[in-house]
Amino acid sequence: MGKKKIEKTVKELNRLTGLNFQLDLSEIDDTDEAVIRLEQIVDSWKEKNSKNAYWKRLLTGELEEDDMMSGSARFHVKIDERRALYIVETPRKDNEVAVDILRQLFVVRTNDLVIGVDGRRIALVRTLKDKENLEEIRQTARTIVDMLNVEALIRVRVAYADPVRSLEKMPKMFREAETALEIGRIFYMNENIVCYNNLGIGRLIYRIPTDTCRRFLREVYGSDIPKELDEETRTTVDTFFAHNLNVSETARRLFVHRNTLVYRLEKLRQLTGLDIRTFDDAMTFRIASMVAEYLRELDSRNGEGGGIYDGKKNKSSN
Repeated sequence: MGKKKIEKTVKELNRLTGLNFQLDLSEIDDTDEAVIRLEQIVDSWKEKNSKNAYWKRLLTGELEEDDMMSGSARFHVKIDERRALYIVETPRKDNEVAVDILRQLFVVRTNDLVIGVDGRRIALVRTLKDKENLEEIRQTARTIVDMLNVEALIRVRVAYADPVRSLEKMPKMFREAETALEIGRIFYMNENIVCYNNLGIGRLIYRIPTDTCRRFLREVYGSDIPKELDEETRTTVDTFFAHNLNVSETARRLFVHRNTLVYRLEKLRQLTGLDIRTFDDAMTFRIASMVAEYLRELDSRNGEGGGIYDGKKNKSSN
């Protein structure tokens, strides 16, 4: 029985690789062990040469043009087709549940693909209809967030870029979505959907050299930068900005008396030297807060113990 299984597995390996492996079964002592080893080789070959593996290497820029074209012919992937790409970032490394849900949602009745990029990131490649607009593309991102939250209780962040029609442009779109994910993680922590072409001032700060960022904070705060704000103050500031610096509307949304809100804003002025009830100071505070958060993230990533004024490395970002 073991030798028949070996013959069958070798035949499968020859079919997959196009080669002609032959084994002398008379020299095999442990047929069970041989079957296990051969099946591992077959599984490894399937994994490395599957359609999903092709797409993963394509998106991450690992394929040369010739390999891209030969793979498109082998896996029947159209070169000129309008596609959208979403990167779904999960909070934990074990994202098999998220992968399964996305495949049930998108792959069962379509030509869409769900690809595990790494432990926490999943790529969804969707083939679009010609009339599918940017708002509908964003709505798909919303569907992903809502479905994973409801079905698996997983809170995810989704990033995407504008669709492309050329297979060759897919790696660029993947890099753009990665950039959107990174900028969203730093500057828009409360946003679970981030579009590369709608990154606002976060994109600008992300491109500024860190020494310029540190110099800007010195200009705003002098030598004593305020520490990170407590949750109550952050909520107050975010609500105040969300309602266009309107004191009455902000107080109503926060369910506090107007005088209480004024007290909080005055307390912030004493802490930072900026009165965000005025447009100029509000704009300065918003930008300075984003710059400070950016530098904290970089310093934390680089393992630097110094304050954000004096990071040991002054590097430009991408």
